[in-house]
Amino acid sequence: MSDGNVVSAYVSDAELDAEATVRPKRLDEFIAQHRVRDQLDLLLKGAMRRGSPPDHILLSGPPGLGKPVSVDALVLLEDGSRRRLGDIVVGDRVITRTGDAANVTAVHEQGELDSVRIRTGSGREVVAAPDHPFWTPDGWAKAGDLTDRDLLANVLCPDLIAVSNQDTAEYKLAGYLIGDGCTTNQVTFTGGDEDVLADFRATCDVLGHPHKTGPNSARSSLIRISGLIPWLGEHGLLGKNAWQKRVPEFVFRGDSWQIAAFLGAYFACDGTVSRRGRDRYDVVVEFYSVSRELLADVQHLLLRLGIQSRLKLKRGRYQGRPHESWRLSVTSQDDVARFVERITVIGERGRRLTEWAPRRDRFEERLAADRVVSVEQAGLHECRCLTVDGDHTFTVNDFVVHNTTLANIVAAELGSGIRVTSGPAIERSGDLAAILTSLAEGDVLFIDEIHRIAKPAEELLYSAMEDFRVDVVVGKGPGATAIPLDVEPFTLVGATTRSGLLTGPMRDRFGFVAHLDFYSPTDLEALLHRSARILGVPITDDGAVEIAGRSRGTPRIANRLLRRVRDFAEVRADGVVTLETARAALTVYDVDALGLDRLDRAVLTALVDLFRGGPVGLSTLAVAVGEQPDTVEEVCEPFLVRAGLLARTPRGRVATEAAWHHLGRNPPNGTFGAATVAAPDLFSAAPEQP
Repeated sequence: MSDGNVVSAYVSDAELDAEATVRPKRLDEFIAQHRVRDQLDLLLKGAMRRGSPPDHILLSGPPGLGKPVSVDALVLLEDGSRRRLGDIVVGDRVITRTGDAANVTAVHEQGELDSVRIRTGSGREVVAAPDHPFWTPDGWAKAGDLTDRDLLANVLCPDLIAVSNQDTAEYKLAGYLIGDGCTTNQVTFTGGDEDVLADFRATCDVLGHPHKTGPNSARSSLIRISGLIPWLGEHGLLGKNAWQKRVPEFVFRGDSWQIAAFLGAYFACDGTVSRRGRDRYDVVVEFYSVSRELLADVQHLLLRLGIQSRLKLKRGRYQGRPHESWRLSVTSQDDVARFVERITVIGERGRRLTEWAPRRDRFEERLAADRVVSVEQAGLHECRCLTVDGDHTFTVNDFVVHNTTLANIVAAELGSGIRVTSGPAIERSGDLAAILTSLAEGDVLFIDEIHRIAKPAEELLYSAMEDFRVDVVVGKGPGATAIPLDVEPFTLVGATTRSGLLTGPMRDRFGFVAHLDFYSPTDLEALLHRSARILGVPITDDGAVEIAGRSRGTPRIANRLLRRVRDFAEVRADGVVTLETARAALTVYDVDALGLDRLDRAVLTALVDLFRGGPVGLSTLAVAVGEQPDTVEEVCEPFLVRAGLLARTPRGRVATEAAWHHLGRNPPNGTFGAATVAAPDLFSAAPEQP
């Protein structure tokens, strides 16, 4: 990085990618799961000695592998267009964090998930699941862990392939009409700058559209244009008022010169340039509109030219009434200099820009930083994620995001390639056949959520797993023919959080089934010491014990809490993660001694205080804490039950004696008999074996 506001794309991942760095790369780095690790070690070494692929592997463990984003987020494609994440298909080429394009190899449907809404200082926002990673100066950070101290990355000047068939003059015409054009009745253009009016008429002449100029007021003229109705209808501009205008789709597919022509014409109509006090900044470039969506489009186009901007709501009065509009501001002097360098503006605004243009003070960077201002609960949203070739990144709403560990370890131990997909992405047997026939000898095929694979594809997988061949049916009806295709010997690694949903024939074809357990506090302590060494965080034994005890037996949570405690230690302590520092930090982040967060405690408190320990129905309990029943059942209850704090009974949810004591309450007399043996919980020591 050249300063605190820029994220360089050229700093090595080993230094920046905190999330990926702490993940084990080889089997000997894999902490805990000792039984599974030893079994895998025997399986892999035996296969390598024989010179053959190992048996197929099924990994069954707790949920938490999905990294989805709202289907309404916009993904930048190689041709410059932006498409809803929900409309992306396998084979699309999306822009990654390097600015280059890569193929989408799989689409993962995640369904409705509890999500967070992230807003940044530039005015951008995106909805994502709390586990989805975003690229920051410190590496990958999950959406739910972001704070107002974090910076998210925007890709500057991506390498796009312009495929637009429009003349550059059409880009300029669109900019002028969106700025000061009327397309609701007659097609007209109004302006008071003679240079802008002359350039507009010249643009119409180039495109062959007749026009006629007349007076509009003492200071402005009105130009009527003929023959534009079909063109306006084709590009979605016909009959649009100021609140409905958007950047036409063809503009996004233009090259940098064509986009600059559009922006220059639009700025000549709805832009301002002013000078401010030097104690803060000098030259300010701004666009104004009542349409937030229009300025959000313009903000994206500016970023394509390497220019950062900030979108804000502007409240005032118009004709004596309250009025709201939007302002898109370019305030960084380096960005203003880049604006003047790359966008030509006709008329008085253009002359002022040229006269006041500041000098640039930064080198080119492929990524720029956008500070987080808020992360809020957003409720349930339909989500999905992608698998992308290369560095497994893509952009959503201009933010860089990422697309499991154990499958990659298997591939690394074997020294072979790995192909990653998911069960929901394989809808037809032909999809699976294409993947299988593309594998090289010895490759690893990893199928996440394998229990959700389509039935026809599952049946095709049987012969591939056993005989390394597939039968592809060509044609329909009586003329259909089955063509046998050979598949190179490969190893299938399937992952599932619900092994009970796997069919018997599928489960029986795996030569090795690994049931992953939650980590013990001792194993998590070892993992935290390893992660702390990699991240360069000084940590004491007591500090590791404290974090491990609040990590719910999950390595991902332990690493997340370690990074948050690191922040606290660096800002409010001496930088060392001690017992006192860890306790103080986790108190700030609402994580109590058992690892319960705010929502977990709210569920227990409602159960104990409002319903005297239960039993109470799920829907009633969810209403009491202001959450959806699915959220309480899927997010809170699994850990509360595992920790021995809540019991599910036929009559409803019941708080255990441990829950009363954890909240500092005394259960009513007779609720729990003196002779009752407490249910074992996650934190109890295992009984000694005789």
